[in-house]
Amino acid sequence: MKFAIKTNCLYLLFLLNFIATIKASPELIVQNDDRNMIEVAEFGFLPGGRLTLNLMDLKWHELTGGVAAFYIRKGRILQEEYNSYGDRDHILVDYDQECFLNNSFIRDEVNDGVSLVEYLPEQATEWTKTIEVKEGEQGLWEVLFVSCRPSRVSFKLLVDQLNPNGNYLSAGDIPLPYVYAFSSVAYAVIAVYWTGLLILNKNNVQVFRAHWLMFVLLLCIVINKLLLSLKYHYMRLGLLSEGWKIGFYVFACIKGILSLLIIVLLASGWTFIKPFLSTRDKRIISMIIPLQVLANIASAIGNETALGSSDWPYWNTVLPLIDLASCSAILWTILQTKKHLASAASVDGKEQDVLNKYKLWSSFYLVTLVYIYITRIIVQLLQACLPFQYVTWFGEAVNEVTTFLFYVFVGYKFRPYPNNPYIQ
Repeated sequence: MKFAIKTNCLYLLFLLNFIATIKASPELIVQNDDRNMIEVAEFGFLPGGRLTLNLMDLKWHELTGGVAAFYIRKGRILQEEYNSYGDRDHILVDYDQECFLNNSFIRDEVNDGVSLVEYLPEQATEWTKTIEVKEGEQGLWEVLFVSCRPSRVSFKLLVDQLNPNGNYLSAGDIPLPYVYAFSSVAYAVIAVYWTGLLILNKNNVQVFRAHWLMFVLLLCIVINKLLLSLKYHYMRLGLLSEGWKIGFYVFACIKGILSLLIIVLLASGWTFIKPFLSTRDKRIISMIIPLQVLANIASAIGNETALGSSDWPYWNTVLPLIDLASCSAILWTILQTKKHLASAASVDGKEQDVLNKYKLWSSFYLVTLVYIYITRIIVQLLQACLPFQYVTWFGEAVNEVTTFLFYVFVGYKFRPYPNNPYIQ
């Protein structure tokens, strides 16, 4: 009995360690930084929300005069035109002034109540400020640390951002747990259907290795979307489980590699047109896999790095560049296969078979091009122009629906069924 109690206690301690939680917003650590302006937070607030800034271990490395402050803009983007002053509609931020806070438009904004400037006491090493979001102040808030002292600075900063009902998600992120949960269920239904095609009809149809890879991909997507939903659920509560974070990044990496690998294999015609991979195909795959690993590393570091750290812009710039390179490789592979089929359209009396496959790869190229255009360009445009309540979740919903339809198209065209002209 005592042994069972001890075992249960150890199990409970292990479980608590696994789900050990951290704050959803990472701590910003700035060391020996000479930047005059650092963006430290951006958050969509609803009426009744709360912003808390907790500054710790503030240290100036040179004994010079000047001021430092937090510049808080309510519901606006910093470089957005300031429209409240008639002829001064096109006033832009002057970054060349000795002190950014001396811009005349800042005084106008403060007087109108659309901005706050919270000056730090000259000798302060710690400082805390809490701001309540009132009716009419909702929007995308931006917080910047502004230094008008010619000195390097070090500090730690915790930013606590809270919406009504104890919701720690930005206004545009609030529906995300439901978006990803619905996506996980949709992929689970497709995975069950695909399992039936591969197993229940295996005696009547020809199943290739690529079909089994598609099945593994579907399972990874289901788990990945479920973990994404759980991730944002914990973030909503202000806590993020370390265990879920590890699982999320592992499956995100596997899913990212598998999805692009399968598309490249299909694009090259592997198993459907030829039972082997050419030297060119192997080179593309050997390029795609490291790119995807690097993309997932960049994504993980970018997500875990606090906004305002010196590394944050770098990792969030690297990711779209890697993604662009991967997409270009996919489109080039499809075009090469399409070109190969076109040149073989009148060989050995198999014109119709080759022509059917040529049509498939033509439609495959067109659909892939549309998929990349929507998920990489249209979604970004939507997120740039939508109101703050829709800026993230609506773009993600469009991305999820587009990706789901793309996988349905690929699965339908390459599915195993008797006398499929594309896999003859």
